Amino acid sequence: MKKTAAAAALSLALTALLAFPEQAGAAGGAVTCSVVSTTLSFNAYDPISGTADTLPTGTINVQCTSTSNSVISVTYNLTLATSPARAVAAGANNVTYDLYTDSARTIQWNTINQVSCTFNLAVGATTQNSCSFYGKIPGSQNVPAGTYTQTGLAVGGTWSCTPVPSSGC
Repeated sequence: MKKTAAAAALSLALTALLAFPEQAGAAGGAVTCSVVSTTLSFNAYDPISGTADTLPTGTINVQCTSTSNSVISVTYNLTLATSPARAVAAGANNVTYDLYTDSARTIQWNTINQVSCTFNLAVGATTQNSCSFYGKIPGSQNVPAGTYTQTGLAVGGTWSCTPVPSSGC
């Protein structure tokens, strides 16, 4: 089948929404954290080009509050509950994509490879920090134009603090 210039004008608006735990940390503990992610938008995808046209960066925003009397180093590790491949859909049509932990897009974010971030939390402070993750649409997916979406990828997380506050992390 010959691809025409008119067909090359088709594009897809892709959006993937990630759902994160609302609250992490010990109940009544000295450090509590909540996680919210920005929307990872793939923008336009040209099914005629045969290449990965969009390589977006997503950001995970973490807000932590400390009632500790010392500086705490907080590390959070987020794991996707299922392994790739991911897909956004418009009706019966799907476009697959993958998520990565590194900007070179060589380490897939999945049940084994985690997005991990560490930051310091000052005495009695509330701090917001961010950590990046990366997306890629593999080329050669011949699909019709449309708005392709996916919501609610399950994400699990673990938290640790150094030193561990007496009331917990």
